[in-house]
Amino acid sequence: MFLTSIFRRKKKKIQEKTKYKFDIKNWMDLTKEERLEIDTREKDESMRKKKALLKSIRNEYMKIKKIK
Repeated sequence: MFLTSIFRRKKKKIQEKTKYKFDIKNWMDLTKEERLEIDTREKDESMRKKKALLKSIRNEYMKIKKIK
């Protein structure tokens, strides 16, 4: 059971990496506006993930601090 959870996590990470991967030919065929839109969408998504991670870290830190 433990090993299956590890393998499932790896599969999710692999799928996540290839979600926005463009090859250079397709990327260059896009217009400047399309490339900018895709880039800003990816930046916004990564920023949301970072903010959520920081929020969870702060919450855990506060829980630990209250226990002590």
